[in-house]
Amino acid sequence: MSVRLKHRIGAQKIKSGRMTNIINYGVSDTLKALFAQLKDTPGLNGHKYHGKDVAQIAQNIVCRNYGSVCYELSFLCWAVVNHRHYSSSALLSFFWLDENIQPKRFRQAFRQPVQTTSGNICMGEDYLQLQIGDVEFAISPTRVGVLAVMLELIASIEPAQLSNIETLLLDADTKAIKQLSSNFQKLIYSYLKEHIPEASTQERFRAISEWLKQHNLTAQKLTDQDVLDFWLNPPAQPSYIKYSTVLDDLLDAITAIEVVENTFNAEYALSLGSNSEQGEVDADWVQTTVFEQAENVSDLGWLCQSPKFLTLAQYQPMNPLLSHGKLARQLPLSFLRLSIFGGWQSKLVQAKRKSTQVLSDKLQQFPNRHYQDYLAELNDSESQCKQVQQVIAHLFYSLNNPLFIGIMLKQMPTNLQQALKIWMRAQIADPTESEVNLFIDVQQWLYQHPKAQLWLTEAANLFKNNNKDGFKKLPLVTQLDIYQDGSEALDHCQELVARYLLVITKLNHENTQLAEIYRSDLCIFSNRFKQIYGAPHA
Repeated sequence: MSVRLKHRIGAQKIKSGRMTNIINYGVSDTLKALFAQLKDTPGLNGHKYHGKDVAQIAQNIVCRNYGSVCYELSFLCWAVVNHRHYSSSALLSFFWLDENIQPKRFRQAFRQPVQTTSGNICMGEDYLQLQIGDVEFAISPTRVGVLAVMLELIASIEPAQLSNIETLLLDADTKAIKQLSSNFQKLIYSYLKEHIPEASTQERFRAISEWLKQHNLTAQKLTDQDVLDFWLNPPAQPSYIKYSTVLDDLLDAITAIEVVENTFNAEYALSLGSNSEQGEVDADWVQTTVFEQAENVSDLGWLCQSPKFLTLAQYQPMNPLLSHGKLARQLPLSFLRLSIFGGWQSKLVQAKRKSTQVLSDKLQQFPNRHYQDYLAELNDSESQCKQVQQVIAHLFYSLNNPLFIGIMLKQMPTNLQQALKIWMRAQIADPTESEVNLFIDVQQWLYQHPKAQLWLTEAANLFKNNNKDGFKKLPLVTQLDIYQDGSEALDHCQELVARYLLVITKLNHENTQLAEIYRSDLCIFSNRFKQIYGAPHA
């Protein structure tokens, strides 16, 4: 790649930057582009806006602290709309054509006092003084640049706002000004729903990032015990009660910090390339650590829709693992605790809503599932993924679709896979072999191997016994794309669960370790729940 990036800066700055930048995690590319556009907006002489003014508005927006700016801007718009020099298109003339957004030009624009039917405007020594009925308001000329940036942002979101402002404020009183401020805030709030995380999410991210910093924890250092410690002794604000919320927020924050840090490192690398001695960063590294990490591929709930690859009961045990990927393998006990004690806490929350007695009874009823029960559910889900993959292979095979080969190769027994791959390499090396001919040749190869025929027969029987929606009959050839997507998603689920189970197997020495951990966890969670929800007879 020929893309040139910024110069590398010190590691210390990177380390300190990741915590301050964490609140920007989740900001959409569209909003980032809008901030960049504001910074590069052309004016009468170079850039229209100062970078510090754009940065101030960007901070107000990202931190959701824009109420006072909207209120101040509403008074400024009233002054401009009711300025007798601008009889039509007042906002366009004042802010865009004349660009009265520097202190000197702003003072010049209001050098003569203005008297209107609803109030007076007068430029004092330090402030523009507004008198509207019984309300007095002052605007500093040094604030006009920031307010102009906010108006530009609002106009970029909804251009029709300019004419709406003029209609609302002409000869208007302070009620109209307050209404305009409210309109601005509603418009920005609605826009930000799609472009930055909720304010509560940002608050939790800040709290977690500070906690991680205090305990010198990174994504690589975080352990199951750290997760448990956070839940047992969380920060004062915001409130953390549910274990499931603690686990989700901790892992989401860890992922966010990694993405921010990796993006930061990539942006400040000297260039993309293979010469590490010259400070170049490998393009493959950028691909895997920034782009792929930023993609959200965890929401596979559509596997339970039509066509129904999995039932909800088969999908749900895997869902927490899918949501957090590699961190599930790093924190295997945390997900075991989530599956058993997270479910118990949910029942306690429901019981609390009913009555004190029901809650007391639930506190005394320990979970009826152990860690081994959850692992059995995961094993069943993995097995279901394999079976449905085999059914999908049957669909493609029955419809003579060459994609059958790729799906089949991932599912057949290893020794059969190896034999077929060796044979296929020889066929592919033949320049006269076409894709259609290869599929026909593969069919013939399968007919000659009893184990392959047994696998195909098993796949046909699984299809015959599968009564879920989308598998009751062969689909149309034009519908095969969704089945191919399903095959890839199931392969992802199967691989992730298999890796997690392998970690658990290594942890569970002689099938006794998990039983001991469960007994200890039962005591810890039981005591904590009694502290939260009230211990009976205490």
